[in-house]
Formats: sequence, C-alpha cells, structure tokens
Amino acid sequence: MIKKLTLVISIFFLSYFAISQITDYKKVLKGHEATVLSLNIDTNGKYLFSGSYDTDLILWDFDSGKLLKRFKSHSSGIWDIKVSPDNKYVASGCWDNNQNAKGSSKKCLSLLNLETWELINYFSIEPDRYKSFSFIPELDSSLPNGIRKISFNPTSSKLAVITRRGDLFIWDLMKNMNEKVLWLGDTNHKLLDISPDWEYLICTERKRRLVDTCFYFMSLESNEIKAIFDTPSKTVIDVFFANNLKTIASVGGNRITRNEIYLWDTETKKLKHTLTGHSNVIRSIDFSSNDSLMVSVGEDNLINLWNVLTGQLIATYSENNEKELTSVLFSNDDTYIITGSQDKTIKYWKINDLKNNK
Repeated sequence: MIKKLTLVISIFFLSYFAISQITDYKKVLKGHEATVLSLNIDTNGKYLFSGSYDTDLILWDFDSGKLLKRFKSHSSGIWDIKVSPDNKYVASGCWDNNQNAKGSSKKCLSLLNLETWELINYFSIEPDRYKSFSFIPELDSSLPNGIRKISFNPTSSKLAVITRRGDLFIWDLMKNMNEKVLWLGDTNHKLLDISPDWEYLICTERKRRLVDTCFYFMSLESNEIKAIFDTPSKTVIDVFFANNLKTIASVGGNRITRNEIYLWDTETKKLKHTLTGHSNVIRSIDFSSNDSLMVSVGEDNLINLWNVLTGQLIATYSENNEKELTSVLFSNDDTYIITGSQDKTIKYWKINDLKNNK
C-alpha cells in the first residue's frame, strides 16, 4: 500500500513539474532593435533569417541561435523573406508603411547569395504610388507600394513578388535579372498569394470597396478562374496555400477584429472548417511539412496550434507580455514553432510542450 501511495505521489509531482515547465520557451534570440516582422529557414535547416522594422536582415545559426551576420540592405521594415529551394539565394522585401521610412519601392527587393553571404542584386517595382483608399489600413493602397510576399519557383530559376497593391512581378534569375518577364498589374485582379508549384494564383477583385468577402482560385498560365471561395459578410485580408495544395487558409472575419481562419478544400471547392480561437487580428500562419498541423499568431499574443483535418484547436499558449506576435513558422522537422514578436525577440517553442489552456 505504501509503495502504491509513493508511486501515485511521484507521478503527481512529475506531472506537476512537466506542466509547470511547458510554458517556457526553449530558446530566445536577441539582436533586433524593433519588431520582428518576418522569418524563414533554409531547406537544410542550417540557417534562420529574420527581418524587422529596424530595417536589418539577420542571419542566425538555427541550432545554436548565434547571430552570424547582419545585413543592412533595406531602408524600411522587412515584411517577407524567402530562401530558394536550392539554397542558393535569399530574397528579402520591404514595405514602406510608416512616416519615418525612406521609401521602399526603389530597391525594395534584395537578393543575397547564401553561399558567400554577399548581395547579388536589388530590384525595384514601378509605379510606386497609387491614389486610392481602402477602409482596412493594411490594404490602403494610397500609401507607397512595397513587397507583400516573395516566392521562388520550384527550380529556383525565377523570383516572384506580390506587392501590397496586389501586383505580381516575376524576374528570370537565369537571364537578365533586371528584366521583368511577367507583370500582372492594372488588371481586374488583386493578387494575394502564389502556389508553391507556381501553377495557381489567389486573388480578389481590384475594386474600390471597403472589404472583400470572396477570393478567386486562378491559373497562373491562363488567368482562368478555377473557383470562387466566398465568406458572406466576412472580410478576406490574407490567403495561404498549404504545401500539398489540397488546402487553402484564408484569414478574415469582421472588418475590425479579423480573427478567424477559414480552411478550404481545393478539390471540392468547399469550406471545410471555420477556426475561431483568436480575440484579435491574426498576423501570420504556417503549415507543418505534411500539412497535418497549422499554427497561427496574432495581436492577442496567442500561439494557436490546429489540426488541419478536423479543424480542432490542439493547443494554445500566451506569453502574457502584452506584445503582439507578428510572424510564425514551423522548423523543418516540425519539432519547434518559431515566433517573431513586437518585443524584438525570436523564440523557439517545442510543439510537444505547448500547454492546452482551453
């Protein structure tokens, strides 16, 4: 009887100790002087890149968290970073959306050589200003244009950017890097994302309206609309492809909170799940390598981990430091969730340790 009681007490204390520890992040990286806006990892899992409002692009050793090099190649906040599939290039883009920025449409995209860590080229987008207005500040194209998303094609031979106005620019990296091979601007469509295989685009209508409640699934080659996804009375502010292209995640909700995620099936063209677990604007999401999990972060300081198949909220955690979480991604082996924050830090969270606070 005493042995059984001792075993029960031991299990209790071990369980309590485990629970008390799972709220701690596993690693914190400090080096930025302002909000961390963007993150990316090379395909070998060797390097982590981060971009910030401080205009710096930082290269970190992923395992140790050591700061390896700081690049000062931008004049405003870096909103997206992508490493090419062949690990040859690193592209970073800035977005001039504050009064102190020096202007981002000129040389707003930089291309680095990952092997030598040297700058290869700058790219610019034209024109850089448009006189129009949207209710949602993030979609207000009366501000200077800039980079919203960056993408490499599967062979790393072409580089594409989607601007905050919704234009698409593509450069051929094997030929003249300064020559755009495709530009989709001044059309009826406002681009939001490009699929990893470069077969499809996601866009909304380019109209002067307060909100977009639907988005289009369109062929990149033919511009043919394959499907229309609609969330009546709900605004759409961003859209993301899963790695296997079977799922599309759109971020929206009402035009103030914008705290819902909608998961769509690209085969049936139907809404699979509506995910509600954030209390404020969602800033970033990412899919695990096999698309079974999805993580989201936002202004409410929450990290939410979701089951993509069921739409279930698996785990949620808050840092409780009253600072927004602005960017998130899975590590290549899906062991960690990496977050960027308004507190200027980058943190590693072990997925198996995330506490379910529901």
